[in-house]
Amino acid sequence: MSKAFTKEDSGGDEVLVPPRPKSSSGDKRYITPEGYRALQEELAATQGPDSGAEGLTPLEAGVRRQERERRARHLAATLEEVRVVEPEAAQEGRVFFGAWVELEDEDGERTRYRIVGLDEADVKSGRLSVESPLARALLGKEVGEAVLVERPRGAVEYTVVSVEYASH
Repeated sequence: MSKAFTKEDSGGDEVLVPPRPKSSSGDKRYITPEGYRALQEELAATQGPDSGAEGLTPLEAGVRRQERERRARHLAATLEEVRVVEPEAAQEGRVFFGAWVELEDEDGERTRYRIVGLDEADVKSGRLSVESPLARALLGKEVGEAVLVERPRGAVEYTVVSVEYASH
């Protein structure tokens, strides 16, 4: 048998955890309280019974179990590394981490984003990474202020329409 198909005894189990997003601000990785709770809930779900394993072959079930275990390790490691940031009353009216920001572009189109950490960012769901060019441009801005953001299709100007810290 080829050496490639054998497992050397390394004295312990190898832990394979997918790489987590790297923060450009060094080791600091921030997350909103809601994002932290969502990761906790996902971890609990991956560690609970697997209702989707019915009807799978033993091989498929094994692969699925390994994927769930890998995801659980990833989530547990992420939860240990992130720092939960609660909005402060002094931030009201200005864009900081955790803010819901409504923007209007040059054509009058409005969009709403929440400034969140890398681990919870999802533009399609309106959660914009604090490290994205748009979020960086918005940080510290107030209602009525404009920002110019370079995009692959060219620069676009956004005006801050509203800033809130309560979720909707």
